[in-house]
Amino acid sequence: MKSRRFMSLVATLGIAAALGLPLQAGATTINAHEKAYRTVPSSTIEFSPSVSYSHWNVKRQGYGNVDTFTKLEITPTIGYCVSDHYEVTGGFMTRHESSNGQSDTALGTTAGLIYNFSPQGGFIPFASVGFGALFYGGFHLNNTAVLAPMINAGVRVLVGSSASVNASLGFQHEANAQGESGLCSHPMCAGWLVSLFPWHSP
Repeated sequence: MKSRRFMSLVATLGIAAALGLPLQAGATTINAHEKAYRTVPSSTIEFSPSVSYSHWNVKRQGYGNVDTFTKLEITPTIGYCVSDHYEVTGGFMTRHESSNGQSDTALGTTAGLIYNFSPQGGFIPFASVGFGALFYGGFHLNNTAVLAPMINAGVRVLVGSSASVNASLGFQHEANAQGESGLCSHPMCAGWLVSLFPWHSP
């Protein structure tokens, strides 16, 4: 009887050990996966060069002429991660606009805050809010467009440890659009962006 009980105990422990090994191996795999897709660590510097171009035509009913509009916007942005989630950003804006052959170029700056959420299956969701100013005709308050708020949300996919591919959807309120007092616009934009991490924590 004692021999049967001992054999039964040994068999039970053997089954438990056999079941426990895959669970431990699975846990190790999950932990390694989570580390591979961790959020952007603190003290990381992010460089995000952004270029957007748009061109459109407008034909007014009853008129033979077609109005042509073109806009090119270049915004290199630098971010600094003050923690594993929060990142402060600053950038320099250049916007070139052309309307029926007449063109104008504005220079400006932006600043904002990004929140990088915890990784979700290899993706890192993020949301940002910011503001900016574009100076038409010189760096003074006249003919200045104010961009506030600038709201974006999207996901980033880390590429190794030095880059990420970001997809986002954004909205902004622009007062004194094109430097014209009292003119407002509310553009929405969607796009892809590549971010580089030239200096990052190990």
